[in-house]
Amino acid sequence: MTTGNPVLKHRPEDFRVRENLVVPLTRAQSAPHRYLLLHKCGYTTMEAVRWVADRLGLPSSEVGYAGLKDEDGVTEQLLSVPVTARTAPGGLVEEEPAHSQEPGRWLRLHHYGYGHEALTVGRLNGNGFRVVLRNLDEATAARLAERGRRNLLFVNYYDTQRFGVPGGPKRTHLVGEALLKEDWGLARRELATLGAPESGTARRWTGPDRDLFRRGLDARTTAFYLAAHSSADWNARVRDLIATSCPGDSVETSVDGLPYRFPTSGADVAALQAACHELPYTRYSWRDGPVERATVRPTVVQTVVTVERTGPDDAFPGRHAVEVSFLLPSGCYATAALRQLVLQC
Repeated sequence: MTTGNPVLKHRPEDFRVRENLVVPLTRAQSAPHRYLLLHKCGYTTMEAVRWVADRLGLPSSEVGYAGLKDEDGVTEQLLSVPVTARTAPGGLVEEEPAHSQEPGRWLRLHHYGYGHEALTVGRLNGNGFRVVLRNLDEATAARLAERGRRNLLFVNYYDTQRFGVPGGPKRTHLVGEALLKEDWGLARRELATLGAPESGTARRWTGPDRDLFRRGLDARTTAFYLAAHSSADWNARVRDLIATSCPGDSVETSVDGLPYRFPTSGADVAALQAACHELPYTRYSWRDGPVERATVRPTVVQTVVTVERTGPDDAFPGRHAVEVSFLLPSGCYATAALRQLVLQC
């Protein structure tokens, strides 16, 4: 076990994500949907969707996506729009990528193809990651590099980005809790404090608080806050399970102000999986109110982490950096996996 403090996402290009999503393509003449390849940095997926919708003159609900990608990294994913949107005033140019460039953030949009299905949340297969781990001591970097390829079992926590934007308060689950209680005023006030793209809308809202969530936001955005509440509850149950199920050591820690408990070896993670391989989880959609769907989430996920390169850290003098790549199923958090990789090393 190492006691170092690895640094993730020191620079956006340290954290690269490519969506693993296969969509059947067809000829434009017979297709109702057009697919767009989105590269972005500094934008949430929801912000990018609103940008595309405004550019094409569409309601944001008609811009489809299969999963959310962090803003504090360089990410790649597909969007879908109605095929008729290509002729909208100010719309996308076939031969050139549409783009937005602002200080510290950018997005670029390319034509990808045509198909019969709109993209929806939940159909994503997974994501590929290429990540730089910084601020490692020399011994930890050497152990990671020595193995080259490492089989990693890790606790499938929802990580802190589920609960707030980078540098902001981690309280999205409290918005969801207020929504479930139909305390619309509290939900609006909590949303206004988050620093999320929707927070400005919440601060400016002058109508009934209930209408902000029923009509003022994209239904997928409201459902996200309900899901954050469900995620916080799931994390709490896993923490309790680790405390009773792991025969070896586990450590309790706080990450961005949120509590976590981690087994300190792969064998202890395997013991957790043997004790309880999945726990109930409630998914939400929003149709003028919460729509619940009971499902399960695995407590433990397995992947293979490959070390691509290692060497002195140019951002932290005297320390070392390691670049790794790996694949994860949809819904898993690379930051949670990497934090546990270093803990177990």
